[in-house]
Amino acid sequence: MAKGMKQLKLPAIYVALTAGSGILLGTEVLVPLALGFSIFIPALCYVVAREYGIAAAAILSIAALGVAVPVSGWKVCFDLSSFPLIGILARFLKGKLSLENFLLILGALLFSVTLLEEQILGLPEEVRQLAGFMNLRWGIYFFSSFILAAISTGVISLLSREDFGFKRLKFGFWVVPIFLVSGFLAVLDLFPEVKQPAANVLIATFSIFTVQGFAVLSSFVERLSLLSKVLLLAAIFLFPIGALIVAMLAGIFDFWFDFRKLKGGERDGGNSH
Repeated sequence: MAKGMKQLKLPAIYVALTAGSGILLGTEVLVPLALGFSIFIPALCYVVAREYGIAAAAILSIAALGVAVPVSGWKVCFDLSSFPLIGILARFLKGKLSLENFLLILGALLFSVTLLEEQILGLPEEVRQLAGFMNLRWGIYFFSSFILAAISTGVISLLSREDFGFKRLKFGFWVVPIFLVSGFLAVLDLFPEVKQPAANVLIATFSIFTVQGFAVLSSFVERLSLLSKVLLLAAIFLFPIGALIVAMLAGIFDFWFDFRKLKGGERDGGNSH
């Protein structure tokens, strides 16, 4: 009996966390708290899929989201569904792809979910009136989707105690010409009809540089003292935009300087799969 209860503990915690996050998302004042809890959903889903199978994780996810629907509505649960999807896909693709390709696929899938949500549920009228956002929303969607994929993968690696090779992550040089070409087309008036699409592509490349930059910075952070790590973490929470800019710049220049090798960092050219 005790053994059976112990086996049900993890699934119960996962369902409670997912359903609870969905219910909290239905209350506007509690949204920040719900988002804080939600970042752990992919990791718990991954562990459930590892211990009990992907099918069990999928069934539990659907059940948990179903609990939240009567309270928060379909839109909130549609948003929340991305988090279990990350955990399930991470378990399914672990060992089949490099981390770089995995993040690109996961980011693209989350981006597709966001586009699907926009098509099905639409955008609020107040959002439609923001011309700047409407023109750049696809790039913003991909940026947020890719960053979410990377953060979730990091939390999965931490809680599951499995190495995804994040500190060795480095995307191919192909992203640099895309960045340069889209940047020129977005800034110059040579081809006005492609300025908006180019700007969206440019924002998307920023997400790739930012994630690679965080990988670079994480390889340095582990060498710091505990006090320095705490101070750095506090600075990131206080100045998140600044942290994103620093990470993005580190990711851009890493293609030329390879910071992890310059400082004696170890990178074997591949990732743990």
